[in-house]
Amino acid sequence: MTIRGIAHRGYPVNYPENTLSSFQAAIDLGFSHMELDVHMSKDGIPVVMHDHTIDRMTNGTGEIRDYTVEELKKFTISTNEKIPTLEEALQLAIDRIMVSIELKKPKLYPGIEQKVYELIKKLEMEDQTYVISFNHEALRKLRKLSDDIQIGPLVNKVRRAHYRLIQKLNANYFAVKYNAIKERHIRKCENMGVQLVVWTINSKEEMKKMKQYPSILITTDELETYKEISL
Repeated sequence: MTIRGIAHRGYPVNYPENTLSSFQAAIDLGFSHMELDVHMSKDGIPVVMHDHTIDRMTNGTGEIRDYTVEELKKFTISTNEKIPTLEEALQLAIDRIMVSIELKKPKLYPGIEQKVYELIKKLEMEDQTYVISFNHEALRKLRKLSDDIQIGPLVNKVRRAHYRLIQKLNANYFAVKYNAIKERHIRKCENMGVQLVVWTINSKEEMKKMKQYPSILITTDELETYKEISL
């Protein structure tokens, strides 16, 4: 049975977040979706990490955009992992799991939208990926690049203007912080035919509460807890 849920940065409770081992763990547990975060190297390669610096996750320091991919690969995450490129993460996912790609701080990376789109197209993963971002201008750029790429705004609070934005973008997804969700938002997304995504739910009680609404895609760090209540 495939578990309909989003593995947040892979399985960060048991593996370093946003690494290939973390994504592999989500796949092995049977999750339908995984989420990852993307920045861009000095030489224009999309790479996977939550922060725009490597300080928290690696044995190095500095901003991702100041290093080439070759230089980034010299740093270590945890004991022996390396910073994955987006292509490496997507190659792992092909025909196995849907991938939510969050564009982090796209203003720091001119042209990142084009690079991400070209990679999705190259791997023929238009139907297996979607791109979300707090930067809605980046989503507009993606939509101009392609009618087929799946996109969705990411928000902390729901405003009426967001529904107009979804229509203008012809967005497929709407990603909202968990504590901002009301039942009317759930019903509105259902009526619009937009996939509502909520993030991030880690307690069993809150998972069960959201499970009352089967149309919602729940994002979690606690994969095995979520699997337990989903079976």
